Amino acid sequence: MMKKTGFTLAEVLITLAIIGVVATLTLPALMTNTAEQQAKTALKKGINTLTEAAQMSQAIAGFDYASLTTAQAETDPSPDDQSLYGLLATRASVDFTKSKLMGDITPEYTINGGTSPESNYALFFRDGSALLYPRDIISSTAPLQAGTGSAASGTTMMPDNLVYGICAVYDTNGTKGPNILSNCQGSALGSAKDDQPEGEDLNVTCASKNRVIKDQFGVRLRGGYAVPNGAAARWAFEN
Repeated sequence: MMKKTGFTLAEVLITLAIIGVVATLTLPALMTNTAEQQAKTALKKGINTLTEAAQMSQAIAGFDYASLTTAQAETDPSPDDQSLYGLLATRASVDFTKSKLMGDITPEYTINGGTSPESNYALFFRDGSALLYPRDIISSTAPLQAGTGSAASGTTMMPDNLVYGICAVYDTNGTKGPNILSNCQGSALGSAKDDQPEGEDLNVTCASKNRVIKDQFGVRLRGGYAVPNGAAARWAFEN
């Protein structure tokens, strides 16, 4: 008669304990990587949406992000205006019922690590994402560059022969939160300063120890294109 063998209770308990320790050590990193991947995918989708809207507007109506001449009305903005709202309202899938001044959204909708005065507008897309920008922006001016704290004229020509553009913040999931501006400054609560030291490789600037990838990213609207703005947004878009 063959003798049956198996694990003792002590061996099973020790194995379960080891599995628990390994899971405790690896799950946080796995969850962070998953959240980063979701944010990166959403940012790329948003930049594509904003680019397509500008190129459609240029082809159909003859203007894009470099030729906005009308400041948006504070209330009841018109899709017929040659404004940022007008361009996106007619060329993208906008949720008009949610879109309004950030100060009028309850509970309070903010850009943690940046600024969110009541004059900032939140334009929501039907996928739940949002574009946050000063409502009175026109192409000849630009707000503070999200991610560096510096400003430049929206029509300043850059080395790539495109204008500097309009600075805004793209929120990948709208008001759901955490509403934190992604950065490579190691700031868990967001950071308006997110520049890349001159000559330093982007992957060094945004090494894992410095990288905080959340739901909000700086973007710049230039001519017929949207581009990432700030080190964290560039890293997320390129990786």
